[in-house]
Amino acid sequence: MGVVVARALGTVDVGQAAVIQGGHVLAVEAAEGTAEMVQRAGKQRRAGSGGVLVKVAKPNQERRVDLPTIGPDTVTEVAAAGLSGIAVEAGSVLVIGRDEVIKRADAHGLFVLGRRMDD
Repeated sequence: MGVVVARALGTVDVGQAAVIQGGHVLAVEAAEGTAEMVQRAGKQRRAGSGGVLVKVAKPNQERRVDLPTIGPDTVTEVAAAGLSGIAVEAGSVLVIGRDEVIKRADAHGLFVLGRRMDD
């Protein structure tokens, strides 16, 4: 579901990410960017296991110079929001500071998943 929502946002050039929990959309990314969207999603969390930040490239995104990005700060923000992890589109989302991303995710008990995300 998160991929479908994030792709729909990208189709109309709004954002590249969404936070999903148990089939419910907690937040979608717009002009405020990922960090503020994640913070807002944390306030919308429901009881039970946290949500997942899903980040994908926009369908017509210029992939040579303008890719969506996550990094160590993204992991810290996801943990602070009480989410469970991050899922990114493999080959279409840059991971800055990969070793630190892994270290922080492990420290917070979060998963970081990169995979092909065909609809």
